[in-house]
Amino acid sequence: MQGRFDSPLTEQGRSQTAAVAELLAGLGVDRLFASPLGRVRQSVAILKERLPVPVAYDDRLQEWSAGDWSGELYAEIGSKWPEAWAAWQADRINCASPGGETFLDLVARASAFLNEARVAVVEPRVGIVAHGFLNRALATILLGRPPEEMLLISQSNDTVIRVTFEDVVPTADHFIQGEGPFDGLPLASSQATASA
Repeated sequence: MQGRFDSPLTEQGRSQTAAVAELLAGLGVDRLFASPLGRVRQSVAILKERLPVPVAYDDRLQEWSAGDWSGELYAEIGSKWPEAWAAWQADRINCASPGGETFLDLVARASAFLNEARVAVVEPRVGIVAHGFLNRALATILLGRPPEEMLLISQSNDTVIRVTFEDVVPTADHFIQGEGPFDGLPLASSQATASA
């Protein structure tokens, strides 16, 4: 479980980020906001080779805090923290990992960032470089959906979620490995099947 536990980008991660840079350069981005964690800073350095735009790092864009579970293998968490793991599995939105935060805490942090950015940012096309759970929270907030829906979204490292506002109504599409756009949010395979 990664959480805020930092690790350097792999060769695959660098390759995926270079492909995302090409995509974003083609779509046009006027400004970037980013998590200050090292793996995102490495990604931003690659992105800036194709996107020479201002970047602001914001602590509120850090990944969900997994607390004591950071750096642990999913397969081993249940045996080391059986009660806490069972509670988190049963209610990921409201239960925190030991020493970590709930997903509601994450949503509140993401909301605070977005509320401030909406007032301060004048550029029309803004990119946010962050992390899996945080990006899912941002998408549900921007689309006006309940926090529980963030767990339905599946965002791999080579997926870009785009939220646009036409006549103040938000819509979403996404790109995978530079291909797209595909309508809607990228959903977990069981959700995609259920909604088809």
